[in-house]
Amino acid sequence: MTTYGLLILLCVGIAGFFYWVRKRKKKTTSKTPYLDALHLLLEGKTDDAMEQLKRTVNEDSDNIMAYLTLGDILRDKGFPIRAAKVHRNLLLRNTLTDLQIDSILHHLIVDYRAAGMLDKAAEMAERLTQRNKKNMDAKRLLLTTYEEKGDWDKAYFLRQSLNKWLKKRDHRILAMYRVQSGIDLTQKGAEREGRIRFREAIKLDKRCIPAYLYWGDSYRRENRNEDAYGVWLNFTKENPEWAHLAFNRLNEALYDLGRYSEMESIYQAVISKKPKDPTVYLNLIEIYKKQGNLDEAMDLCSHICETHSDSARCRLMHVQLLRLKDSESKALEEALHYLQTETEKRSAYACKSCGNESREPLWRCPGCKQWNTYLETK
Repeated sequence: MTTYGLLILLCVGIAGFFYWVRKRKKKTTSKTPYLDALHLLLEGKTDDAMEQLKRTVNEDSDNIMAYLTLGDILRDKGFPIRAAKVHRNLLLRNTLTDLQIDSILHHLIVDYRAAGMLDKAAEMAERLTQRNKKNMDAKRLLLTTYEEKGDWDKAYFLRQSLNKWLKKRDHRILAMYRVQSGIDLTQKGAEREGRIRFREAIKLDKRCIPAYLYWGDSYRRENRNEDAYGVWLNFTKENPEWAHLAFNRLNEALYDLGRYSEMESIYQAVISKKPKDPTVYLNLIEIYKKQGNLDEAMDLCSHICETHSDSARCRLMHVQLLRLKDSESKALEEALHYLQTETEKRSAYACKSCGNESREPLWRCPGCKQWNTYLETK
């Protein structure tokens, strides 16, 4: 064989060798238990994937991703504490990169939140934030953890910091944090400190409805009826569209003060600002009824029934007034007519973000966790 032929044969042999090595390497890599586990996860076979991950960490204890994935599967299967143990043990290693430490901390936050261990979740979130002071996602995660934990003062200052960094204002949510903090304080008997929080909330947002209500409630618990009356009266002036939430409170305070008759002027003042709200008229009709002014009550009720024919409360009031005026047959006729033509229509409050409904207005939606999203609907 010529020298040229030997050279060609050598080249072919070398090329064949490298092709065999690459093929063998590819074949071996595709059969590693870690990659098998990932494929099994994609197929939804979590139990089989767990076995492959256990095999992976036994063969390669440096495979951090395998440990993280194994812990995630345990958490998803309803064992968040076991998941946290798997993830927490990783932090004992001295060879971790910064990126790996951040990833482990993030997984631990999710573990502890799933386990209801919110103190531990907050601890991990604080640690993650300290390591990444400019990481907005880490701060948002910490903020969510504070909200879940009910640590409203920390949530308040963290959101303030975030707003300053992002150059945005969400004073309404900051006000709600102050309200929640005030509620916690008053429940512990710290009424004065709680009222300070409510006042701070109103400074942030003059339309912070619960701040007025709970501020007055705090005065009532201390038998300071005049102060409570002043807070709620100011609330009806500032927020006439929500004034009905304070009516029962005002009724009780004025009754204890011996000045119940003042409710009529309060209703009239609200009507002048919000003339289309039937609730105020119905409360005013109730006063006329108690005073024995049945003709005046009947005239006003008939007018409201015409303009708000779908109001069940108005129809009921009309029937009651007919009975009081000794018109039993007309009262029965009115009641039967309404029952035959209308199904029950009750006022409700719905979240404009997710549609969740409630019989009472909620300041934070239990469904989507958004603030101040409830609107009155029918």
